[in-house]
Amino acid sequence: MQRRETRLSLLLLLATACTAFANDVIFLNGRARLQDGTVPAKSVEIQLSCVGADHDVRQAMTDKKGEFYLKVERDEFNHVARALSTTGMGVGNEMPGAACKVSGALKGYKSSTVDLSTFTIGKDLKLPDLILTPIAPR
Repeated sequence: MQRRETRLSLLLLLATACTAFANDVIFLNGRARLQDGTVPAKSVEIQLSCVGADHDVRQAMTDKKGEFYLKVERDEFNHVARALSTTGMGVGNEMPGAACKVSGALKGYKSSTVDLSTFTIGKDLKLPDLILTPIAPR
């Protein structure tokens, strides 16, 4: 009987330890702004550019306030373990967040980026603002 309880205790301890190291799925809150701080007149496509991917992948669109949410897994050190697709198509489950950058895409503008490899997730779950700068006509 004691042997069975010991095994059960060990299994329970192992299950608890595995759960403690599991990554959390969270939504990071971000904003896209024009260089002067105003909200863009049109929705901005939020893209993820990852090392090894053939092209940038659309993850979200901004709302009327220029805000968006990015779905990611957070590790125990509050870093992005990997970015998760919110559209069902996209990067898949194998793209590590450490190898990705977030940017905005709007015709006539160049976007700043957020490098997920150096980003530490704060308690407020906010990304730095993406700043859109007009592209000078040629």
